[in-house]
Amino acid sequence: MSSRTSSTTTTWIAILLGVVALGLVSAFAIGLPEVVGEEETAALSLPDTLPGGYAAADDPAAFAGGDYADQADEIAGQERSNSDYGNEVLPDVLGHAAATRTYVLDGTKAVFVQVFAAEGGAFAPNSIPDPDASGGAPATEITAVGDGVCILSYGQGSTGDEPADPVFSQCQVTRHGLTAQIGASEVDATDLVDTADALLDEL
Repeated sequence: MSSRTSSTTTTWIAILLGVVALGLVSAFAIGLPEVVGEEETAALSLPDTLPGGYAAADDPAAFAGGDYADQADEIAGQERSNSDYGNEVLPDVLGHAAATRTYVLDGTKAVFVQVFAAEGGAFAPNSIPDPDASGGAPATEITAVGDGVCILSYGQGSTGDEPADPVFSQCQVTRHGLTAQIGASEVDATDLVDTADALLDEL
């Protein structure tokens, strides 16, 4: 493996690990208290593509034309392994049907999706800071966006009355006994909610 190949793969892995680490730091408190009836808990599966140009990261074609095109097979293989593991663990731990899959937008942006056969609603960060008390824009906020609720996490540039764009957004949309959660950096929360809406329409 060339140094350029190794560097490219390391960059993509760093993107994924960075987002996961950010999620842990933000300590999203996500609960799904009301499970639907047994007749509705058949195994869930997520599609290969989502409306808006989201392609499953476990398909090498998702990286065509992007910065990671030369490492598409390796990255896709790792993502297949991650999805298979997550789809086994989530239903076992939660006690009801659930599925997870990572997607790619524009060939580079990692987008994380989970669907649960349960009603949502219990969705909040561990702390909701008061901007008036902290003397500036909050590091984390929770807000209604369209049909969903989103947790927006801001970086160090978020000072003053106008915060910078969120460094990570995670949104939840729930209806008809299904809940979709979708998170990404560099993707507008409105787009994430619209995508979650479209996904629930398909399931």
